[in-house]
Amino acid sequence: MEMPKVGSAVIVENDGKILLGLRNKENAYGFWVIPGGGVEFGETIHDAAIREIKEETNLDIEILKLVCFKEVINLPEKYHTVVFFHLAKPKNMNIIPGGDLSEARFFSIDEIKRLKTVESVEWALREAGLWE
Repeated sequence: MEMPKVGSAVIVENDGKILLGLRNKENAYGFWVIPGGGVEFGETIHDAAIREIKEETNLDIEILKLVCFKEVINLPEKYHTVVFFHLAKPKNMNIIPGGDLSEARFFSIDEIKRLKTVESVEWALREAGLWE
């Protein structure tokens, strides 16, 4: 029997712009996402957020707060994850995409509205009070 997974994602905000990554893996391939990934055994959600952003974007971040969580269930794809979304500020701006991302960059909310994003992008940004 499959068990739900725990994920940690980070809304990195800088000068009113939000960091998104372009997925290059099967789940959500070709969609822009809020970067993040799985929490490893023995790792806190907070530490996973910092590690995943470093792996996927090369950014060091300062987490400001936990914003919300979202449960994502897709039974046909055998996908069940609870993702915790944090708000953070970057400590550096040397973006180098890696891991599950082929591209990563900052966008304004107006730019994000025109992108092909997964539904959790708008939802999480609304929860964080950033969606206008």
